[in-house]
Amino acid sequence: MAHPRISSLCVLGLSLSLMDPNSAQAASSDVSSLKLTPEICITGADEKACEIRVELRWELPHNELICILSDNADYPKLCSDTPEQQSISLNVSTLTDIHFVLVSKESNQTLAGAKLKITSTSQPQVRRRYRNPWSLF
Repeated sequence: MAHPRISSLCVLGLSLSLMDPNSAQAASSDVSSLKLTPEICITGADEKACEIRVELRWELPHNELICILSDNADYPKLCSDTPEQQSISLNVSTLTDIHFVLVSKESNQTLAGAKLKITSTSQPQVRRRYRNPWSLF
């Protein structure tokens, strides 16, 4: 009778150890992240550029100097001045999506990424069919 009781206690102990907030926090703090706010820019027409102010905020396991690169030539390398700096804001004017990449200034290793998505509200022009598909003539 003691055997089932021991196994249920082991399962309970394992469950509690997995739910420990300190162990979950330690695992998540080892990961670098880059957050872009806002992530989407909505334009009124296909040819109109998205003009928006965005904030890039990053979290690192330990403070270090970083640089932010983008795939848009208008926004070259941006680097932090101090290891304590955790964000940067910039005005963006673009017709296409921009992918930002957070890299270590010392090792040039990629740490995280974020994407600004550009979306148009205009509906695509579709030509209406004059004949109905069920017409006999």
